[in-house]
Amino acid sequence: SNYIIFVLLMNDISGIWFYGLSGVGKSFASKYFYSKIKDKSIIIDGDDVRKYISKDLNYTIEDREIQIQRIFGIAKICILSKFFPIVSSVYMNKNILQKANSEKIIVVKIDRSISHAKKNNITYKEKKNVLGIDLQYEILDTKKIYNTGENTFCKQLDSLIS
Repeated sequence: SNYIIFVLLMNDISGIWFYGLSGVGKSFASKYFYSKIKDKSIIIDGDDVRKYISKDLNYTIEDREIQIQRIFGIAKICILSKFFPIVSSVYMNKNILQKANSEKIIVVKIDRSISHAKKNNITYKEKKNVLGIDLQYEILDTKKIYNTGENTFCKQLDSLIS
């Protein structure tokens, strides 16, 4: 825990933001990082923000942009309070990516085979305003990792801050 905090401080990293389709491992990645850092870190899950703050939003691109602006605002408040935000969201855009970069938040896209992500996932059964189905991501210059299973995924997560 102290070693990870030391590495983060030395690399001038103030947070991490995972994004990707539903079911790719964002929550797993967030919990994995939290278990390594714990002290002064906080998980900001887009699903929780939607549940408790963004009840007024739907899943259109416009609403997704408002949602990630809110998520970014919460992350910024955490940074100002000397906490390390560990953020996850389905959506990301150039505007928030630029803001995250200016705050020294590492943004990482997590990919996984779509068949694995879709398996037993209610999101893909609805098929309206679903990223990867009828909505597409902007092409963004972010770090990318591919979730092929727990062991290799954890090694990739570790390499983000080593």
